[in-house]
Amino acid sequence: MAIIQKECKVYTTVSGKGGVGKSTVACGVGVAFADRGLRTLLIDADEGLRCLDLMLGTSENIVFDLFDIMEERCEIEQALVPVNGIRNLYMLAAPLKCGSIDGRLDEVIEKLRSRFDRIIVDASAGIGPDFDCVVASVDEILTVVGCDPVSIRDARRVCEILHDKNLESRKMIINRYDYKAYKKSIMPHIDYIIDSTALRLSGIVPYDSKVALYAVMGHPVSKGHAFRAFKRIAARLEGENIKLPNLNKI
Repeated sequence: MAIIQKECKVYTTVSGKGGVGKSTVACGVGVAFADRGLRTLLIDADEGLRCLDLMLGTSENIVFDLFDIMEERCEIEQALVPVNGIRNLYMLAAPLKCGSIDGRLDEVIEKLRSRFDRIIVDASAGIGPDFDCVVASVDEILTVVGCDPVSIRDARRVCEILHDKNLESRKMIINRYDYKAYKKSIMPHIDYIIDSTALRLSGIVPYDSKVALYAVMGHPVSKGHAFRAFKRIAARLEGENIKLPNLNKI
């Protein structure tokens, strides 16, 4: 049985570039936390380009968003949308207008800590002003890295920026790892990615064709190879000593 910690912990998923599956990882880890009995909130902080509502199938239920809370246009509870079919999981939509968060995310998070066990903030891709706002508001930073050279190089830059900000919680999740591609020397070895990024590995999510299918249908990933990886990642983040499987069994 999962051990539930009472103190709320806030994570963010970031990436040096778009297209690495950052939002998919945020959703997957969020579902895994909820599956452990933790009351979990996913915050979409990608203002102007929100996507979590589509991935989670909650678009039609959104009335208020993150900006509405900041402007006190609604009570916090009015903006929290439960995710259908996933007990303990909620989401908070990003505003559709860019520039509306404006450095006030930390105020909202502080108000939400007493309502949830775990919060995951899905940041916008890249290292612009929104990046600075998000990483300054959370407890742990999860950098999502693909296996291509551009993503690896950009992840190294993210690590350098976090180091310059004296942020020590620099963890990495490698996404869409394809063992067959590695055996054909198309993808690099895991050790190369770790050494190149200087980030601490929290888990590896294998390539799983079901993930894209679930996203199109608006259903959170809740089974398959990728979800088993998300469950291992959630367990490690909860302090459990979960060994990394052999690469051909991830």
